Amino acid sequence: MEFLFLYPRFLLLLVLVPFFVFVYFFSLVYNKKKAVLFGNFAAMERFFDIEFFSKNFMALYFNLGVLILLILALAGTSVSFDASSSSFDYVIAVDVSESMGATDILPNRLDAAIESAKDFVDFLPVGVEVGVIGFAGDAVVYQELDSSKMKVKMAIDELSFGEVSGTNVYNALLSANKLFGTKQMKSVIFISDGQLNVGDAPTVIRYINRNNLVVNTIAIGTEEGGVTGRDIVSGVDLNFLKSLAFNSGGQFFRVEDANGIRESFDSLVKETNRKVTLDLSFYFLLVAIGLFSVLWVLYNLRFKTVP
Repeated sequence: MEFLFLYPRFLLLLVLVPFFVFVYFFSLVYNKKKAVLFGNFAAMERFFDIEFFSKNFMALYFNLGVLILLILALAGTSVSFDASSSSFDYVIAVDVSESMGATDILPNRLDAAIESAKDFVDFLPVGVEVGVIGFAGDAVVYQELDSSKMKVKMAIDELSFGEVSGTNVYNALLSANKLFGTKQMKSVIFISDGQLNVGDAPTVIRYINRNNLVVNTIAIGTEEGGVTGRDIVSGVDLNFLKSLAFNSGGQFFRVEDANGIRESFDSLVKETNRKVTLDLSFYFLLVAIGLFSVLWVLYNLRFKTVP
């Protein structure tokens, strides 16, 4: 296991830790010297609203914990180790066009796709980098590649129906390929009803072949179709989604209910032993905020010392 720091210069701030410890103990000594000037310590404690001779260091521990965690977050701390992980990195591309509002899969296709995408993220082994894209007439990046499952699932929850009408699959895959950057093992989880109405299938297939994209398609919707918000019956274009998967070496899944989507993810992940890197900065920041909140609550409830 190896710890890495994106901004190691911030680690110099750790010199503040012994400084604050020194200030804490100096204040105890200083307060004791003030206390000997008064015969009634109880009255003095009530006046200053402090406990002079308390040996409870809970507040010190909380403050030092918050300080250290914030410094580690600023330094961009990550940990690298060998683990069983996926050989691929993934971009989840979810169709957010108007047809995904059809209710043939309850509560609608888009909501079912969102929940299933989060299930897929939970299913992934540790260290896999995942990006999130929503596409309709254009493509919007909701999350860059990141190994934090929490951040990825928060991005998936932000998916909503696109403002530009249409279903531009080419633009979606172009955006996904840009997210991968220089990575070689690139897999797209493509969740859609397959209604391509911007561009054409041959152009899309040529693009994914030139860029070595593996596109796993999930056809969401029933054979009978469903009614959209404009009272239009929307079907599923199975042939287009099958051709995307077949021509890229991916897998095709036919899904007619929400549970079917979740089950289809199981066969998409091929694990291998490799070095993975986890960014801990986000988690350090959350814990620091949590500790600070606890300390703030205790202070304002007048629990200056915790028994």
